[in-house]
Amino acid sequence: MEAKFLEGKSCLVTGGSRALGASMVRSLVSSGAEVAFSYREDAEMANLLYEELKHSGVRIEVIQADVTDQVAITRLISGVEQAFGKIDILINNVGPYSDMPFLELSHADFDHVMSSNVRSTYLSMKAVGSHMKAQGSGHIINVSATDAFHRSSSVYGLAKSGVIHLTQALALELAPEVRVNSIAPDLIDDNEGMTSELAIRAIESTPIGRLVKRDEIAEVVSILCSPIFDIVTGQTIVLDGGRSIPRIN
Repeated sequence: MEAKFLEGKSCLVTGGSRALGASMVRSLVSSGAEVAFSYREDAEMANLLYEELKHSGVRIEVIQADVTDQVAITRLISGVEQAFGKIDILINNVGPYSDMPFLELSHADFDHVMSSNVRSTYLSMKAVGSHMKAQGSGHIINVSATDAFHRSSSVYGLAKSGVIHLTQALALELAPEVRVNSIAPDLIDDNEGMTSELAIRAIESTPIGRLVKRDEIAEVVSILCSPIFDIVTGQTIVLDGGRSIPRIN
């Protein structure tokens, strides 16, 4: 595939200043897209990524926003449209994790995980989707997780199931102009919060014999945004090395 296959496209990545979000920003930029990314609190991390990419040959914008807040979402979308003139691609990446058992989970933590994963995805898709419909094209990718498919991750799995539901529902509502898909990574290699014991168990149960890497996920996202996948909408791409394949034993 041509290296700059997203040249001329304008992208917004929410929560794009660090970890997986930053990897997706880098991949989109290397594919030729101009990219805006949001951050909530860590301006230093956001500025470091901007400094890294500012001489890449495409425009980079950094905007502070709490994407669970409707007013902030409106301001964010307006800022990106003013900078780029349009939004061709939206990546909903914000989604904090919690595996606290439901009976021990505080109401505040429940609300935080649901709001950051589901409400933010809904608000941004609603704001951007109407603009994409009007311009006649667009692609939205939501970041879910394989936790959506099992029942051992408490509210996080519930929230990621909601992200997939929104993906499918909006794929129908925004068709045919706009494609809406999601990705569902499993445990990510070099995840800061993962113990070595958990990593070993996960690798042992993964047919490919290793965990997915952030850069691999980012590359899938960029390629999914290309014209090659114009026929694909309402789908969730699982990135887990086969770990979620049902087995008898």
